[in-house]
Amino acid sequence: MTAHLRTGRDCALALVCGCLMASCSPSEGPQTGSQTNWLTACRTDADCDDLRCLCGACTQSCSAESSCAELTGASCIPAEDVGAVALCGGESPSNPGLCLPRCNNAQCESGTACVAGVCTPIPDAAAHVAVDTSTEYQTLVGFGATVAFTDDQIVQHPEKEALLDAMFAESGVDVLRLRNCYEDDNEGDLAAVSEILGAATERLGRPPTTLMTSWSPPAELKANGSRDCAGDYATCTLSQLGDGSYDYAGFAAYWRASLEAYARAGIQPDYISIQNNPNWAPEESDALEACLFLPTEGTTTLSIDGSDVVVEYPGYAEALAAVIGELDGLASVPMIAAPEVSGFEVVSEYASSLDFSQLDAISHHMFGTDPAAVDDAALAALGELGREQQRPLLQTEMRADGLGTAVLMYYVLAVEGAAAYLQNDFVGTAYDPVEDTPSLISFEPEEFAIQDPYHAMRHYAIHTDPDWVRVSATSDADELLVTAWLSPDEDAVTVVVVNAGQTELDTEIELDEELSDALSSSEVTRTVFDGIERSAQLGALPPEGVVRVPGRSIVTVARWR
Repeated sequence: MTAHLRTGRDCALALVCGCLMASCSPSEGPQTGSQTNWLTACRTDADCDDLRCLCGACTQSCSAESSCAELTGASCIPAEDVGAVALCGGESPSNPGLCLPRCNNAQCESGTACVAGVCTPIPDAAAHVAVDTSTEYQTLVGFGATVAFTDDQIVQHPEKEALLDAMFAESGVDVLRLRNCYEDDNEGDLAAVSEILGAATERLGRPPTTLMTSWSPPAELKANGSRDCAGDYATCTLSQLGDGSYDYAGFAAYWRASLEAYARAGIQPDYISIQNNPNWAPEESDALEACLFLPTEGTTTLSIDGSDVVVEYPGYAEALAAVIGELDGLASVPMIAAPEVSGFEVVSEYASSLDFSQLDAISHHMFGTDPAAVDDAALAALGELGREQQRPLLQTEMRADGLGTAVLMYYVLAVEGAAAYLQNDFVGTAYDPVEDTPSLISFEPEEFAIQDPYHAMRHYAIHTDPDWVRVSATSDADELLVTAWLSPDEDAVTVVVVNAGQTELDTEIELDEELSDALSSSEVTRTVFDGIERSAQLGALPPEGVVRVPGRSIVTVARWR
């Protein structure tokens, strides 16, 4: 696990804000002078006598140190200071400054806690989260993203080392999805992927888990003669031989040759998926790599130019069987993930044709899913399929904004019970604007920027590792979506809380008493998507266990021995 984040000059301010409580002893620290209600929690000015209720604390605004002279030990904390932003729920206060005691490692008065360097009131809990580590679920494979079409741009970027640090050392990402781009004459093109994997291994201290998938076989294996498809649905598929049969053997030989070429480049994927989105092809206006397969070889009816046309397609099951047969004798045989369809509801259409004894994981995407309206019953049914077949579930491609990513990760992990969640784009192309949010990181030719989905994924990833186990975590507030993870040695617990609603909830985090007593260290991190906090490290969890969870935010509480 990596506990610190450095994202570069564009994100420094956004990553240093917080509003969760680290406990302090009442025996020392700043005194309140004659203002007995100073720094008490409040809702209105009437709760504060001659002080004001500012961001939930009885204090007063300031523009200079002299403004706080009557409040013993107080400093004028500028509005842009991380402590002031922390007190104000991840947003900049409207006042020039706030009178607050600085604490750093010093102690705060009873009823207050040291948050982002200032003493702030400890709120009463409005919600409760209970973690039961005796109830265990799936074992984690990891969190990650896809490197598919930007390999060369990553290794050629002028800030390459800082970019690679952000990708691996600072994100917690430990799964990398690769595009099989092999063709007979391009083996040299694999050097960029090899360099990225080497950088990941160096920064993680171990090789990342890798999944390689094909967006399309080479042009000579396609009925349309091109890797790309654009509305040519009838021919966006595998080519046929002279006798009319599909070239499954050629497709399988392509996969074997690919794996041998990647092995020569030092790349041996842990998993392969023979075809990305086998149920999908792009429209005419958007040429992209694709190759259609029905669950099994047969025909289907398409509407083409306003007419119904019966089209024959190859079978995914037949293609997969051919590939598996061709892998026999490889020095390193990868695990098989299938069917990697575009939406989780589509898995059932392919499942009846799959031989699960030949599969190592069930893979799918989440496209077509609205984070605000997830079909949790259907998602739970997919999880049941995984348990019946005793195969881990991998969500391998999705795009959403920051909060949407946080919410979808909860549903995939806690409702489906998936072992992995991957964002589609790790790094956006050089042609994407910096504000393009679906990628974890976006860049222009001379710079890069951390995006909101990066922070959402980091909250799950930075304090977990492969082989951690999800344990029971329940909340008494519908808006709070909670997952909890236990380390293999049971010496660390990570709790991730997503507030999908609009209302701020001060939340008590409760662990099993015996385990809680054994865990002496903690760290609280928060991102408020409607504010300016991003992966803000807020210090230790107070003994009261209460953390502030604003609306549309994500909070991680990590505890360890």
